[in-house]
Amino acid sequence: MRFPFFHSIRATLVFLVLLAVLPALGIMLFSGYSLRVNMIESAEEGALRQIQVMGSRHEQVVDNARLLLATLAKAREIQMLDPQGSRLLLEEMLSRNGAYTALALYDLQGRMVSASPADAFSSGEEQACLQEAREHMHFSMGSYHLVSGTQNVVVEFAQPVVDLEGSLRGVLAASFDLSYFGRIFTEAHLPEGSIFTLTDADGTRLTRFPETEKYTWVPDLPRMITRMSGERAEGTFLEKGVDGVRRLYSFKRVQFGEDPSRPLMIRLGQPEDLALAEARRALFRNTFLLVLATVLAVVVARFVGELTIMRRLKRLLAAADRLGTGDLSTRTDLDHAEGELGVLAAAFDRMAGSLQVQDSERRRAEEECCLLNTDLEERVETRTAELATANTELQTALENLRQAQGQLVMSEKLAALGGLVAGVAHEINTPVGVALSATSTLAEKNRVISELFATGEMKRSDLSEYLESTREGAEMSLINLNRASDLIRSFKMVAADQVSESRRGFNVREYIGQVLLSLRPKLKRTTHRIEVECDEDLVIDSYPGAFSQILTNFIVNSLTHAFGEKETGLIRIEIAKNDGMLNLTYSDDGCGIAPEYQDRVFEPFFTTARAKGSTGLGLHIVFNIVTSTLGGTITCCSAPGQGTSFQVRMPLQREGT
Repeated sequence: MRFPFFHSIRATLVFLVLLAVLPALGIMLFSGYSLRVNMIESAEEGALRQIQVMGSRHEQVVDNARLLLATLAKAREIQMLDPQGSRLLLEEMLSRNGAYTALALYDLQGRMVSASPADAFSSGEEQACLQEAREHMHFSMGSYHLVSGTQNVVVEFAQPVVDLEGSLRGVLAASFDLSYFGRIFTEAHLPEGSIFTLTDADGTRLTRFPETEKYTWVPDLPRMITRMSGERAEGTFLEKGVDGVRRLYSFKRVQFGEDPSRPLMIRLGQPEDLALAEARRALFRNTFLLVLATVLAVVVARFVGELTIMRRLKRLLAAADRLGTGDLSTRTDLDHAEGELGVLAAAFDRMAGSLQVQDSERRRAEEECCLLNTDLEERVETRTAELATANTELQTALENLRQAQGQLVMSEKLAALGGLVAGVAHEINTPVGVALSATSTLAEKNRVISELFATGEMKRSDLSEYLESTREGAEMSLINLNRASDLIRSFKMVAADQVSESRRGFNVREYIGQVLLSLRPKLKRTTHRIEVECDEDLVIDSYPGAFSQILTNFIVNSLTHAFGEKETGLIRIEIAKNDGMLNLTYSDDGCGIAPEYQDRVFEPFFTTARAKGSTGLGLHIVFNIVTSTLGGTITCCSAPGQGTSFQVRMPLQREGT
């Protein structure tokens, strides 16, 4: 199929430029999309942090109330139930704690001894809280309720007053007004249109900032309750509020007391247009840059094509036109050394010169035709033979050139393949060898049990032992074959900057046990001991394949270099979490590393045991995994005769992940 669009060289150049720019445009588009996703995630994380701060403020109110009331309960005026003294003390403490609206002291019969202000707790809503504190002799928290005649929602706290003998003297009560969060909301200086809402477990909106009076003590939106009642105790979502504005909400369920079914749900909403404005600007900016880059590429391609190709091509066309009219003396006057068009101009000039010579010869031949007809035939035959010979030699030279080029490419491929095979043969040998050993053991166990079955001598214990051995052998084969697959992928680290692996959460101690189990066929032929020091409950979110490669290379390196064939050595693996970092210390008590080699242990293909089949890629791969995949650091410390220690530090959370 022929496309008229490609008949034009200019159009073809523009198409080729667009085709060349497509990968870059794709990368820019993907980068812009990734940037937008990261910005959205950043906005969600920021909103989640803000609601966590709000939740911690409420938890802090409860903790402060417990501490305040416990401290007041030890005061002499409170212990003595002194009305005047306790009132003055309560007034002083209330003036210093602006989060509380009232403090009061009650006797054992529930009568108010003193209060600040004097008319506090007149509604009787606090009696249930006081009763619980008296009966259970511990700090208690009441339920949220609306103060009659106002739009204020409050909650009471109660603390029993106990003397030195442990006898109950009375009860202290404190009242906290949720309007306190209005001040926190104002001080946060959130974007215009932001809201902050507290909802109880029954779906009642306790308060809302701003527009507190309008939305206080009214049913909350069912869709909001559904969003906040899932499995997660905190999170973010996009939803329309009661005022019809779509916002990015962050929420947190705060749990007080021992009843998990009565949480307080708090949420903070910011207008979607403000919260995600940066992400939208990034998308618009990247789209604009894509269009601009494409237009610039097309303009530059057209300009450069006109300057470097079309002008010279026009001169070639003009020379061809003159040659077509019979002017055999025409020439292109182009530099023959200027690329492909220069080669074409040289061929055209040679052709024109040859035509001119041939025309002269033709004229001379016509004049001598009558006299030299026979000689002319011989000359034609000679010229034909020479051309045939020259053409044959040219074809032979071209074929020889192609063969030489193919041999050179094949040599380069074989050289690269040889280097790769040398590395793969060393690294893949351990898991394949372990799998082969386990499979051989399975075959032997199968032969023995078959003979016992055939002779009728098989016992239940034989079958149990066979099943246990088969299970263990199958698990070892499967683990090591999977590790062989992981090791093959790991060799990409020698030729590429980064390897993409699956990331998941896993128990570090259990995973180390799996790695050691996979190396059991290799370790059981030695008398070395391996000690692992790691918290049984340590769970991290990282790359288990990378951990497997690191430990496997460390252990194989120790078996190859650190210990002699008949030596008994000790290998220690210590893993601990500290300040957001995971520390892995691997050490052996082998022969150590000579000082002149210690600076080269992480170099690729450096080894002192090449005669044993080592290629020097093990520690180089470990270095690439730690620094590139895990974003950490690795150091080596060794002395001759004192063993070797490797210290690996890696962050538990990497930026951008």
